[in-house]
Amino acid sequence: MIDVRIWDPQGNAATGEFEQIVTLHRKSKATLGQLPFAAFRQAGEQGHLLMGFVNGKLEGYVLYSTPRHHTLKLVHVCVAVGARGTGLAGAMVEAAIRHNPGRSTITAHCRSDYGLDGFWRSLDMTPEAERAGRAKAGSTLIVWTRRIGPRDLLEEALYGSARPLAVLDSNVLIDLYSSEAIDRHDRHESSGLSEDWIVDLLELTYSPEAYVDLKAFADAGERTRMQRRLGSLVALRRVDGMKALVEQLISKMPSAMVLKDRSLSSDAIHLADAILAGADFFVTRDNNLIEATSEWIAREYDLEVLRPVALIQQMMPEAALSRFRSDLLESVGLAWSTVSTVSAALEQAFLDHRSQEKGAFFKKELQAVLASPNSARLSVLTDKRGRQLALLGTRVQGELLTVPILRVARGTLGSTIAFQLVRYLRDIALSLGAAAVSVVEDRLDPVVANALRADGFVGHPMVVTVARHPPEGLKRLASAIDVAAYERQNWPQILLDSGLPLWVVPIQPTYARGLLGFNDTLISARDKPALGLSREFAYFSSPKIKAWDVPARVLWYVTKDTNAKEPTAVRALVAHSRVTDSVVMEVGAAMSQYRSFGTLREREIRDRSRDGRVRVLRFEDTQLLDEPIARRNLGPIFDRFAIKTPIQSARMVPSHLFDVVVRDQPGFEGR
Repeated sequence: MIDVRIWDPQGNAATGEFEQIVTLHRKSKATLGQLPFAAFRQAGEQGHLLMGFVNGKLEGYVLYSTPRHHTLKLVHVCVAVGARGTGLAGAMVEAAIRHNPGRSTITAHCRSDYGLDGFWRSLDMTPEAERAGRAKAGSTLIVWTRRIGPRDLLEEALYGSARPLAVLDSNVLIDLYSSEAIDRHDRHESSGLSEDWIVDLLELTYSPEAYVDLKAFADAGERTRMQRRLGSLVALRRVDGMKALVEQLISKMPSAMVLKDRSLSSDAIHLADAILAGADFFVTRDNNLIEATSEWIAREYDLEVLRPVALIQQMMPEAALSRFRSDLLESVGLAWSTVSTVSAALEQAFLDHRSQEKGAFFKKELQAVLASPNSARLSVLTDKRGRQLALLGTRVQGELLTVPILRVARGTLGSTIAFQLVRYLRDIALSLGAAAVSVVEDRLDPVVANALRADGFVGHPMVVTVARHPPEGLKRLASAIDVAAYERQNWPQILLDSGLPLWVVPIQPTYARGLLGFNDTLISARDKPALGLSREFAYFSSPKIKAWDVPARVLWYVTKDTNAKEPTAVRALVAHSRVTDSVVMEVGAAMSQYRSFGTLREREIRDRSRDGRVRVLRFEDTQLLDEPIARRNLGPIFDRFAIKTPIQSARMVPSHLFDVVVRDQPGFEGR
């Protein structure tokens, strides 16, 4: 029989009980460490000293502290040798938790060379961090933790989310969070899980068991790095029933595989935590685990065990928006051309094989567009190699632009085109005087459909209204976030006098060409890009620039090209964008996540870094000014706002400067 009581310093048996506790400490101080008797008495007076009895005999004690409002720290957990294995330690720890219902974390510090990992794991605690110990010979303290009490806000958001829950195996976490110095074969497969598009579609998490696996990682620096970076995700909460479920899972795996691959027993702990959390996916690069569970786990536990690439492919049809990659459009030489006859090559390029569309029916739809040359147009987008990337059929009926044909080529480049096509439709409608766009294409690729929905198209057929300027009487929006959301959904409208933070950012001409659509003839004659400007990019700068409040606006100032002669140097404000994020990151992480959204090479990104870190600005909805403002004309404007020149680095300026610049444009049409 196990009984746990709080030591009462005023009790009749207090003196004898205290002496027994001290004796237990002396016998185990090799692994408990030194602690003054005064500390025992102080803990007792605070009610933080628990006694454990087995069959009426005092066989153990727990001494704990509450150093912060949410933490319960186990200072000593001591059980006499003869009582070990009875469950006394667990009973005392659970009693401490019950007596502190407002605590959210229980923690303990233990030297790694004590060999007590199994004990702490038996209490469902995991090694989340480590630090240097005090021993003269050098030691490492492992910080063991466990979540207790009510869920915090982050956990509630994780468990309450309507998005699918994907639990990442340790091998995937190591792929994502270890440095480039660690050679991880095929780690690029896991890196796709860090892209924004999939993060927006899933809740990514991990089992507390991941910390146990990371503890076995040989390199201490890498362990610390990964433990810290795991903080970017919310871990699952370990709950009752995990151990029993682990035994069930192992029993269902082929016994020969379990005997041959001992890691499957550890994998079962990850799986049990995932199942008890109601996860939809367990993502691993362990083929043995996938094989060992393939026949039964989805059927019996409603959990799909799969590789990162399989999950990415499974989510892909719902993720058109996120598949945008500006690097695929940098040098493809896109151009629209009018289609006058339907060729076999055109038909084959855009036939919807997914729905087993008949070629004869598709050809009739194309010919129906060609049959109305006065009001309809069929266009194909090709690159300089002649590849057909998009097919667009449009028809103008009064103030409505109807789109009976909207198709993109298969593959990654086609998905990137789809991301931009939805804005191009708005541009066409506005140029033709239409006030709405209706997409009546009845075989929309899921990639295209998702891009349309993200851009504000609704209903069936999918429709959106368009306008160059906000409607009269539009009420002032309450926050910068509301302004950004409105402009994103109502491009190309711009809300002036909104008070969004404003920066002027200098950019060299060579980079402005890729990021902004700028070219050397910008001032005299600007060619219209095939799809309009790309919608989302990243700009890399020195981390010393102070933090940005986002969303914000940017006015892009193109500096002098170092190779240009003075009479032909640009030096002008040429475009504006809306900044959606500003973050300082390690260079490796920045390149992994955002290099495809920018135009810089790795060396150039590193040149902008400081102490291995770089600031990443993500911006969208760039619009070139109808008439760039040259430096000689900027002087009076800058003087009005007390802005000192020259502009050599990103600088925050009064937000009203943006309103002045836009209102002075010849195409503004007075608002």
